[in-house]
Amino acid sequence: MSLTRAKLALAAAAVASLSLLAACQQGRAGDDYDVVVIGGGLMGSSAAWHLAKAGENVLLLEKQAAEYTQGSSLGEARIARSLGGAGNIWSYMHNRTVAGVEELIAFLNGYEPGHSMNDVYTTSPVSYVRHHSQASWIENIRHNQVDRYEYAKTPEEAEALFNLKMPPDTIMWREYKAHSGTINPETLIAYLHKALALLGADAQYRNQVDELSRDGGGYSLLVTNTETGESRRLRADKVVSAAGPYTGRLLSNTAPYFDSLINPQRVFLAFFAIEPDVYHSWAEADKQRFRELYPAINSTNPTRQGSFFTMLEGRTPQGSPVIKIGGHFQRSDISDLDSVWQEALAEAEIQWSRESTARHLSLLDLEIGEQDLNYLSGYSCVYSLTATEVPYVTHVRGGLGEPDPNLVVIAGLSGVGAKGALAYGLIAANLLLGKDDPHPMYQKAKTAFGYQRLVSDLSH
Repeated sequence: MSLTRAKLALAAAAVASLSLLAACQQGRAGDDYDVVVIGGGLMGSSAAWHLAKAGENVLLLEKQAAEYTQGSSLGEARIARSLGGAGNIWSYMHNRTVAGVEELIAFLNGYEPGHSMNDVYTTSPVSYVRHHSQASWIENIRHNQVDRYEYAKTPEEAEALFNLKMPPDTIMWREYKAHSGTINPETLIAYLHKALALLGADAQYRNQVDELSRDGGGYSLLVTNTETGESRRLRADKVVSAAGPYTGRLLSNTAPYFDSLINPQRVFLAFFAIEPDVYHSWAEADKQRFRELYPAINSTNPTRQGSFFTMLEGRTPQGSPVIKIGGHFQRSDISDLDSVWQEALAEAEIQWSRESTARHLSLLDLEIGEQDLNYLSGYSCVYSLTATEVPYVTHVRGGLGEPDPNLVVIAGLSGVGAKGALAYGLIAANLLLGKDDPHPMYQKAKTAFGYQRLVSDLSH
């Protein structure tokens, strides 16, 4: 077990003890809750945190153990970036999440000092390396960008700005901002669950929701313990569904149309380590250039399938950095959602990952090639995709065509979720509570993800 996983395991044990104590203190009547949140990943945990802060009696259900083994929230690094300017909703969601994490850290430190933003974020330059045919994308952003950036349109500019050897058909943008770089999903989830326990909320692991149905003005849930196989019935006045690719299955009784609105697709991640003798032969200045090359989104191959994201995630015992790489558009159909997480990478997928990593490293102009990249492991996970690849955070449609005020869905996050996690959860919680936020960008994001968008999609 890695040091980070060991810390999280200890945190999970502390959370479990706090949850039990909180449940006893509250003296709840049976299995009756104000709100049940289904899904303990980033989105569900964020929604539960915001609801518990508002004083709701919250139960968070997660079918996995406290330590994740599958899902998009797995791992210690996801790209966190604010590129997009003042009017861009993705930039807003990231920046609002940074503010939310600051609030979370302050809350935890009020009980147990020592938590830091650096536990969740690793600040580093974020690089966007693109084929010159995509220059219009960069030019459009430049007019609205409020954060510091550097932009190289020629090899000479890349040499002067970044000390990189950039091909002549390539452009490169690098953003600089505190808490842009990478976000650690595992730590953020653990911290959210610890905060829930401190607020008196309950997080129950290895509890899978097999059925969700309306029950008068509330909801009935059939929940199975995945360790014992025992089932029980819960009742909730309100529900947040944050079940990721399982959304369609979960909502088959209450909002069956989500099965056609959400299309789960398999994607994969590969992990490589540079040959130790090669890495340790580099000068310190070259190691620094290497570190600054990550995280990155590289679209120098002008096809959608050729684009990839890549970042650093830990080190090997020999001191070599571990490079994580995945393709946002390297997608395939899924025959069995429950087993796709254990699917091994095909040799062609490993080779694509190796070639793409080598192409990115070629910017350094060092003696390193594909043969120096040692494949460590691969991981299959799932993107939940909408037709437009813009997610939903919305009430479901009721039986008479009206919005159901007591059931909110967060779904279709694909690759845009982690950096905006606390903002998605905030919107979901506010919808359930009947609250709002007048900030113009909040309103823009809520509209983009919301009920009228859902109705429009259903009409098509």
